[in-house]
Amino acid sequence: MVRPALVGLALLLGGCAPKHDAADAGLRFMMLMKAASGGSMLDSLSGFHETGTVSLSGETRTYETWGDFRALRTVSTTTRGDGESMTNGFDGTVAWQVGPDGIVHRDGRPETLAAARLGSYITVSGYFYPDRFPAAFEYLGRKTASGVAYDVVTVTPEGAGPIDFWLDAENHRLQRLTGQDGDLAFEGEIRRYDVYNGISVPVELTQTIGGETLEYRVLSYDFTEVPAGRFSPPDAE
Repeated sequence: MVRPALVGLALLLGGCAPKHDAADAGLRFMMLMKAASGGSMLDSLSGFHETGTVSLSGETRTYETWGDFRALRTVSTTTRGDGESMTNGFDGTVAWQVGPDGIVHRDGRPETLAAARLGSYITVSGYFYPDRFPAAFEYLGRKTASGVAYDVVTVTPEGAGPIDFWLDAENHRLQRLTGQDGDLAFEGEIRRYDVYNGISVPVELTQTIGGETLEYRVLSYDFTEVPAGRFSPPDAE
């Protein structure tokens, strides 16, 4: 992994910078995170396929996720031990869901689409591609959580709500996410990375929302072309 020197960092960390300086600093920190995660190798990727497990309250389920790095499109299926599954997708325009009963639900409400855009933006690492996925970046300064120092950047993707990215102050990789999902505060924490083809990928992470904590563990991760049709809602019977 590339770990570039932070030129002029002291200027970015001092005092209360004007808004445009905070925006410039925010973008710079995101590009430092990109460099620490794989740099220019990330630019040639088209999509990915991931499998893993998610545990909640003692129950462990399997999941399978596909994402498109060149469009804001994702789809994920979670399956219980008894075989029942739930699929959630976003094709860039419509958020949709298929439950165990096989019924397709489409949701075009503004608040649902905003949440789907934010979720897809995070899933496909849209912050690494500001030219593809416009967003506002604002550097909030250096903050401490549980005795650990982070550089914090608020990221607001176009058409979605804001989320705070907490970057390791030494290696600039993403370690925490904090924000709001409607009325509920949520927090994500990356516990471990692995390297796939020179790219750092989070493979153990937790997500806490509404007092419940989900634990994710990645079992396989492949960079691959994903057909556009994968992200479209199935035709209703």
